[in-house]
Parts: sequence; structure tokens; C-alpha cells
Amino acid sequence: MALGEIGRRSETARLRAVLERSRRGRGAAALVVVRGEPGAGKSALLDACGAEASAGGCRVAAVRGTGAGERPYAAVHRLIAQLRPGDGQFVADRHCAPDGDPGPEWAAAVRAGSEPEAPLVLCVDDVARVDSWSLRWLLDLSRTVPPAPLAVVLTDRMCGAGARAVAAPTLGSAHAPGGVLLTGAESIDLPGLRTEDLPAAAAARCRVVLDARTAAVCGELTGGNPALLHALLAPHADRAPTEDALRATAASGALTGADRWLAPLGAPALALARAVAVLGGGAEVAVSAELAHLTVEEALAAVDQLVDACLLANRTPLAFRHPLLEAMVLGSIAAGTRTALHLRAAALLRDRQAEATSVAHHLLATGPVGEEWAKRWLRLAARQLEREGRPHDAARYRRCVLREPLRPQEKLALRRELAELYAVIDPERAVHLLDEARCEAHPPGIVVEYALALAAVLDGCGRSEDAVTVLDDAAVRLGRTPHDGSWQLRLRLHKAFICRRAPLWLARAADPVGPLTGQAPRKGVAGRELAALRAVRAVDAGADRAAAARYARQGLPRGEGCGSATLLWHACGALVAAGEVAEAWTHCGRGRQVSGVRAGRWDQVTPALVRATVLRARGDLHAADATLTPVADRLLSLVAAGHPLAVVGVSALAEVRALRGATDSARSLLAESRLDRHRLPWRRDSAYALAARAAVHESDDPGRAVEDLLAAGRLLDEAGVRNPAVLPWRSRAARILAACGERAQAAALAGAELADARRWGTPESVGTAWHALALSETGEQRIGALTEATGVLAQSSDRLQHAAAQAALGAELAADGRAEAARAELLAALQLAHACGADPLAHRVQRALGPLRARCLEAFAPSGALSAAARPRPAGEVAPAAVPEPGGHAAHPLLDSLTPQERKILHLARDGYSNRDIAGRLFVAVRTVEFHLSGAYRKLGIAGRRELAEVFSAG
Repeated sequence: MALGEIGRRSETARLRAVLERSRRGRGAAALVVVRGEPGAGKSALLDACGAEASAGGCRVAAVRGTGAGERPYAAVHRLIAQLRPGDGQFVADRHCAPDGDPGPEWAAAVRAGSEPEAPLVLCVDDVARVDSWSLRWLLDLSRTVPPAPLAVVLTDRMCGAGARAVAAPTLGSAHAPGGVLLTGAESIDLPGLRTEDLPAAAAARCRVVLDARTAAVCGELTGGNPALLHALLAPHADRAPTEDALRATAASGALTGADRWLAPLGAPALALARAVAVLGGGAEVAVSAELAHLTVEEALAAVDQLVDACLLANRTPLAFRHPLLEAMVLGSIAAGTRTALHLRAAALLRDRQAEATSVAHHLLATGPVGEEWAKRWLRLAARQLEREGRPHDAARYRRCVLREPLRPQEKLALRRELAELYAVIDPERAVHLLDEARCEAHPPGIVVEYALALAAVLDGCGRSEDAVTVLDDAAVRLGRTPHDGSWQLRLRLHKAFICRRAPLWLARAADPVGPLTGQAPRKGVAGRELAALRAVRAVDAGADRAAAARYARQGLPRGEGCGSATLLWHACGALVAAGEVAEAWTHCGRGRQVSGVRAGRWDQVTPALVRATVLRARGDLHAADATLTPVADRLLSLVAAGHPLAVVGVSALAEVRALRGATDSARSLLAESRLDRHRLPWRRDSAYALAARAAVHESDDPGRAVEDLLAAGRLLDEAGVRNPAVLPWRSRAARILAACGERAQAAALAGAELADARRWGTPESVGTAWHALALSETGEQRIGALTEATGVLAQSSDRLQHAAAQAALGAELAADGRAEAARAELLAALQLAHACGADPLAHRVQRALGPLRARCLEAFAPSGALSAAARPRPAGEVAPAAVPEPGGHAAHPLLDSLTPQERKILHLARDGYSNRDIAGRLFVAVRTVEFHLSGAYRKLGIAGRRELAEVFSAG
């Protein structure tokens, strides 16, 4: 296949069809024009067409326009010279005169030769550069009957866009000879080569081997333009370049053939092209004009010229037709001029309040500016990219800020931010960066901050021992210099926090925490960190709930800054454990919201984990799942790196999904995070993973679930945690054991937890322990304990645990034959379970409610027996009409509008029971009875008990 035919099968077929038509007829000349942008392969296709026509017995003459300086009829004379045998010179000496009509010479040339009747093919390349006299002559020739079959094949540069391209301005108006000639010609447009044709073109023209991926990159950069493809691949001749190598070649701008595109441009057009290249795709006309030092009117004229030259696409905002053209223009700008243009572009976009990333892009290409506004915009761009989930780009902008002149505290903050980003994408680089900065630093405050940042990164990578070593080393360095005592305190506090999350052997080997927490209160960051440590210590001890809540409030972060997310986690966790769930929820908004899976640094993930913890404590499984799911990928990657709190987050998500009924999803989550391994690291966060595993296996493998919970208990016992508000592992294990018939072991576990829960004193922990203890009892003792648990949990914020206790109470009441009370409890439990999103619990309640529905109909009838409408009757028996009750009074017509609970309470009130007696009979609170009675009175339109005789018949 000829070079011009590669990827041009359809265009070549159309040209063959034109030649075939010209052979068959002796009418007017066949006229066709091949259109395409510069470098599209028009000349190569024209040469291939001429060669094929010549091989087929046609007489072929080809000419190329050379520009506006051509003499009259110059193109025609060159055509005739090729047709006259043995004569390569111009035919006449009159070629300089406008009236030098070559008509006679044309006739002589056609008649000359051995085959005067052979078809003629005239190939005119780049018709826009042919002299107007030759165009007029070609136009007249196309309208007459030539002496032999004739085909005229022209090529023209495509200007504008696609099929709506217009003739080049050099052809004049639409009524000029060139315009009329092209209008009457059959048009063949040459688009860019398809991606699948690029490997063949690269091999034929550049001796370069392309695979599917590199061919796609070439198509993206060049648009399939053969000339641009050659410019891109020329440096890679006789090789198989990679994608990165191709993109690096394009970015360098050192490409051959740039003069072909840029040389014809005037100064304004060239200046505008450079401005658009510097601004990048989507440049506005006004901004481009200002950057190029042009007026808007001058810029619009330059735009038309650049569109005509096929450099810019025919649209706004301004953009190059192909990315490689933009690279060529950028490469043609000297380095100093390019830097000045980028700096001016950054200032222009800043003044127009463009996006921070747009301004920072130019500052990145400029280098250090030494201006405050440049540092500010670079940091804004880094934050924006971080929120968009592009940590690599954000790190590049922060590195650019570090090149600017900075004060020590500014450099400290930037290095910490950069290290936190690298902790996500390249932890080893983050460690190296902070360790190098720590060793270089001299001011004690800077040394402390670098040590804390490095310790946090190491702890997040599961390297707790190294983190402790770094903190100890910093303490030794500060011990030899005069310093503020709060620096040593902060190092000790962070060491204590890390040891809490570290393997237990390291925690036991650490310094005792008692003397540290016994220090006098402090102000500032150190004071808040000390208060947070006191709060979590009080929660672990489980003895002084009021003190834990007080310390937690003191440890809440003040504003956003380094370490604020960690303080938020500890403080809100302590508030939740202390039963102050509503207060903890009000503080959740302090953390930065996370959108989608684009979270980067740990400080951006922690607020989501805090919110999910509070939502789980409220029993809102739907919202907790929705909060953690967007950051699940980030959590999984951090678990793989060994981050302790990420283990807590993944465990919480797995447990929530198991409670919602998505057991397969929860099991997959644990498997993906490798938390389903038989042996987990012996540290605090593994206790939460074990509890999540127990929740997943509770339904299909109770023995394994109990084993995991007991392992979690042993771990927490070794860590000195007895407070069930941290993790109620004993009550969870007791419920499973009781269901398996192991009541003695269940009672021992639940009783021990109830003692600790009473010492702590939150309704959540006490009610949960009561619920577990009740399941180890039987008969009336179980009902009494469940009633106590339900009453206590009704005062808590944990709706899910309340629903579980009510469901258990309803089932026991149903088994004891108390259908009315059982149905009330089960309906309340069903409502709570649906509100929490606990589908498995809701299904269990619905199954328990099934047998009660028919029995409850009898209890709800006014006489206490089944009414005629409800009593089963033989087939064919007609229901009797409603009979008035004794005494001549019918039942109130609005009784059917009452709920079953309201009717039940109303009947007992009619029978003379007090509100307290009704509450005792139905095992509900007195306030519940009052609520239902007032609702029933309102629906019936009565004022109170004295009017109940008018509602029910006296008999």
C-alpha cells in the first residue's frame, strides 16, 4: 500500500470512482477537491492518485501552487509542459501578459503524443496558492467539453471545522474563480487517521513500532494528523517508545515541522497563539488579548487568521486543534519570555478571581516569585486539589511553595502538610522528609513540631516503636536547651497516646501515665491534649463519668489546625462513652466534611469516623453506613499501612453492615482488610475488629462469635479497660451463650458487666447489661429483668439496643400468654428497628408478631370476645347485621379510628383502672398511658373518663 493510501481506503475508493467516470464519458471534466488541514496527507494522496492513473493508461500532469507571486497562467503552462512530449519548458514567451491565454497550446498538447485519445488527469496541489488566471482557466475548462476524457483533482486546505469548512481567504470571495471552482467540485474530506491505522503509518514513515496503548496516545496528541505524527515520532525512530516517552517528547516542544505552521503567521497572530498556548485550553479571548498586548478587535482578527491556518479550533473559548500544536507553539517561545508570560498570566487570572488551580498552574511554571500572593494562591490550589482527591498534584504545589522565601513557622506548617500528603501516597518519603527537617531544625519549638509530625506518620504506618523513639530523642534534645516546659509535656502526651494504640507489650513498657495525668491543668494546645488524655483515661477506668465528660469538653479542639482531628476523636469518643451523645453530635461539625472517595490525609477521614461513631451510638445504622462508605477505600488503604484508627473505622463499618443485614458485604470488607485473619496484632484496635467479626458470625457460627468476643475481652483486660461503655463484649457474648443454652456462663458474664455498668452509670451500658442478664434467666424473672432493661434503655440515646430489649420482652410476654402487652412491645420494637435500619431485627419481630394478630383481635373487641364480624363462620353463612348493645346504645362510631394500643388502654380505663394500674398491667410507663389516652380522647371528641360511658354501652 502506498504511503498516501494508509488509512485512506474510502477516500482512495472515491478518487478511483472519479477516474473511472472520466474514462467512460466524453462530457464535461470530472472535478474533485480533496480537503484537509495542513499535514493531513493531501499531497501524498494526490501523488498516489496520479501514480495509479498513470499506471492505468492515463496521461497525468501535476502541479503545485507556489504562492501569490506566481506569473499569470504559470500553473497552466507547467501542466501543458508536462503533456507536450520531450518539452519541459513553458510553451510561450507571453506568459507574463494577463491575456496570455494558453488555449491553443492546450489543444496542441492534448492532440500531441502517441495516444491523443487517452484520458487526461490534471492534479493541482494546494489550489489556494495557484494564480487567479490559472484558476479562471481551470474553471472555464470544467464548463466545456474537453478534446479527451478529463479529470481535474485539486487539494485545498480545510479551514474552520469539519464538513462546514470554507475556502481559504486567498481564493477570494465565493464569486471569484477559485471559490466557484471549489463550489462546483465534488469534495472529499480527509479527517485524521484512525487509531488503528496509526501503527502502519508510524512503521512506514518513521520506522517506529506502536502498540494499542501508544497508538492511542499518538492519536490523542496529534488527532491522527500524519505530519504531526511524524514530528512526534521522529526522535523515536527505530524504537518502540513508551507512553511516558511520547508524552515527554510532546511536553518538550522540541519538535520538527513547527515552522510549517508558524512561519506564515503575522506578528499579532503569532503573539495571540503564544498567549493561548501559555494560558492552555479554554482560554478566553479577552484574557488572551491582554496577555498578548492586543486590543480585543486585533485579537479577533488574529483568531480568524489562526483558525484559517488550522492552528486553533473554530470555537470559543480558544483552544488548539491538537495538543501537539500547543506544544509546538510553547516550544517556540524562548525560556525567559515563556516565564514572563506565565507570571503575567498568573497575575491576570488572579485579578479576575479565577480558580486557584488556574493561577497556581502558571506560578508552578514560573518558579519562585517571592510574593505573598503567590504563596497564598499556591496553597489554595493545593487544598483544592487535595479535596478533589489528587494528592500527587497537591504535593507538587506545596513543594513549589517551599521554594519561596518562608519564615520558620511557615516552612514548618508546609512541611507538615506535605508530609501528611506523602503519608497517603508515599509514606517512606514522608518519613524521610520529616526526619531530615527534624535533624536540621534548631529552635526547640520547631524541633517539637517536627518530632510530633514524624511520630504521627510512623504511628499511622504501624511503626509505634519508631514513633516512641523519635519522641524520646526529641525529649533528650530539649533537655539540653532552655525551653518552655509545655514542649516536654506535649512530647510525653503524644507518647502516651501512641502507647495506647501500640501493641500491648510496648504500652506495658512505657512510662506510667498516672503522674502525667496528675499534673496541674495547662492552657493552649498542651492543656487540651492533657485534658483529652485525662478523658480517655477516665473512660478506660470506668469509675468517674462526670470527670470524663468534663475533661472531654476541655479537650475539644479550638479551630482547625494540626492535630485537631485527633483531639476531636478523643474528646467526642469520651463524650459518647459518657452518655453525652447529643453533645458529641454538636461537635461533629468541627471536622472538615468528606465528599466521595476522594479523601486524602487522615485529618480528613477522622471527622467522618467521629460522625459515624456518634450515629452508631444513636442506633442510626443508615446514616452511619452512609457516612463511612465514601471513605471506605481510604480506610482500607490505611489499614493495609497499619493505621490503628483505620482498623476501628473498617470494623465499625463491617459491624454496621452486619446489623443492617448486609452480612456478605461485611464479610468481604473484613476479608479485604485482612481483619478476618486468625491472629490479629495484640493491640487495642484489634478488639473492635474481633467484635465486628463476632457480629458477622453471630447468625451462622455462634461458637466462633463467642470466641472472638472473649478474645476481645482478654485484650481489653490486659489494656486495663473494664468499662463496658468502651466495648460491651461481655453482654454480647452472654446473649449468644444464652441463646445456645449456656445460661450459667452467660449469667456470670452479664452480672460482671452489670456491676461495671452501674459503676459507670450511663443508661446505655446499664440497660445493655440488664438485657443480657435477663436472657440468662427464665420465667417471671426474665420478664422482670427485661422490663427493667427496657425502662432503662428508654432513657438512653441507643435506639437499636432499646429495640432489641423491647423485642425480647415482647417475645417473652407472648410466650407467657400476655398477648396484648406482647403485641404493644413488639410493635414498638418494630418501629424502632425500622427507624434504625436493623432489618434482621425487624424480621425477627415480624415473625414474633404473626401468631399474635388473631389473638389480639379478641382483646380489642368491646365485650372481650370475638365479634360476629371476626368470628369464623361456615361457608355460605351471611354475616348478621350490626345489633345494638344492651341498653339500647350502639358503640361509638369513631372507635375504629383508634390504634390497637389506644383501644386497649381505653377499655382498661373504662373498667375503672387508674393510669398507674394500666401501666403495670401492660408493662409500659405511666406517661405512655397518658399519651395514648389523650390521643384517644381527642379522636373521640370527649373530655375524659367521665364521658367513656357514652362511648361504650353500659350493659
